[in-house]
Amino acid sequence: MNEAPHVSVIVPFVETEPYLGACVEALLAQDGIGGPVEIIVVDNGSSDGGAAVIDRHPELVVVRETRPGVYAARNAGIRRARAPLIAFTDADCVVAADWVRAVSEGMCDPGVAILVGACEYPADASLGLGLLAAYENAKADYVIQHCPSACHFAYANNMAVRASVFADVGPFREWARAADTELVHRVASSRPDLRLAFTPSMRVTHREFVRTRARLRRLSLYTETNSRIPTFRELRAIERAGVLLHLVRRGLSRVRTT
Repeated sequence: MNEAPHVSVIVPFVETEPYLGACVEALLAQDGIGGPVEIIVVDNGSSDGGAAVIDRHPELVVVRETRPGVYAARNAGIRRARAPLIAFTDADCVVAADWVRAVSEGMCDPGVAILVGACEYPADASLGLGLLAAYENAKADYVIQHCPSACHFAYANNMAVRASVFADVGPFREWARAADTELVHRVASSRPDLRLAFTPSMRVTHREFVRTRARLRRLSLYTETNSRIPTFRELRAIERAGVLLHLVRRGLSRVRTT
């Protein structure tokens, strides 16, 4: 790629061969806006055939990171990225056809440092998981718009960050999980002129989960790790009620527009 990319997309992978092909194909099919897209895949020690999937696509930028851990892999991708906007998704996710466009449009405001979007689950997911997805997205939207920055969070399977932010505050902490939320809080502390934003048009489908119980178990692990962030606090009861009311209003708004 001779022309400098407008967006660099980073995808870490390890032992995700069943999902990786669909992830890459969705990224290669993007109807991007603003310039070329650089897709960086980071092999974090995969031994299940994922590397062979990547080898079928010479247009990808391949990085290998021997230190284990998804944030170590993401940081390796950040060091290689050339674009002013760096977007993240995971190998077990499929981005929407206009995902890069949504990233570009969501970052048009120079005051937005970090952008997160909506996460969905496969069509064959349980009804409970579909309801949980609606709640999770309403929560992200409501918390970022209406709650104190102490409650803010992010998720690197559907996230974009300005490269200048990493230059200013440093890369992800190489934790097992929740380093995306820690980055949000680090930026809020050091760059109060910048902010976190949510855009529902930036959509990914998280293919790993089809049952509610498995997803709830994963979310509980993030709750434990968030306690390591000194400036983070969980939502209070009145704030959780606000999320539920926001979810109901979103549902009613969709009904009125159909």
